[in-house]
Amino acid sequence: MAQKRDRSSSNGSTCEIKLDRSSSNRSASDVKQEQDGSEEGVGLDDEGPQTKKMGSSSSSSSSSSSEGSINGGSGQRNLLYKKSLTYADVYFGRLVIPLESATAFLPGPEKHDGRYKRILISLLDHKREVWTIGATFDELNNSYMLWWNWGKFVKKHRLEPEDVIFLYEDLSLQFWSIEYVRKLHEESLRPYKKRSLFRV
Repeated sequence: MAQKRDRSSSNGSTCEIKLDRSSSNRSASDVKQEQDGSEEGVGLDDEGPQTKKMGSSSSSSSSSSSEGSINGGSGQRNLLYKKSLTYADVYFGRLVIPLESATAFLPGPEKHDGRYKRILISLLDHKREVWTIGATFDELNNSYMLWWNWGKFVKKHRLEPEDVIFLYEDLSLQFWSIEYVRKLHEESLRPYKKRSLFRV
């Protein structure tokens, strides 16, 4: 996988994951780890949407439900993770990703002073907005939980249970990309039946 992670052992409780790509038009930043769990321009108080606009893009998403690698408009993309959202993912403000799936693209859980490190992930949506999402490891459920700003992402895109999200690695981008496909409503799948007002 063409992604480099800084997993230094400095005494920080928060680390930020950004892709280190020499082909990017922006220089990749090193992982910042600070004692107070925050960094310049990014706070963990959940106030205000932590998004940035990245150039122009078409207003529609070209999501694909195919597994593995696909060819996107900007180059080859690799599917990192796919999930049909649950009620809890949508309404409890956190996305649960089982550890066995998360370790394919996130660092393994590390403890600092008895607590697991918080991870900041930058995700690019189909409107080319960059969302900084906070994640922590939940030992009880053996899962990563994406929580900080996840609820705002759900509200902004009006996601519902059974909508399917996709996390991609695009080799030409500094960020991972996130896309979604709406669920199929049962009503739209049922054939129309004409009912008679009178019984014969």
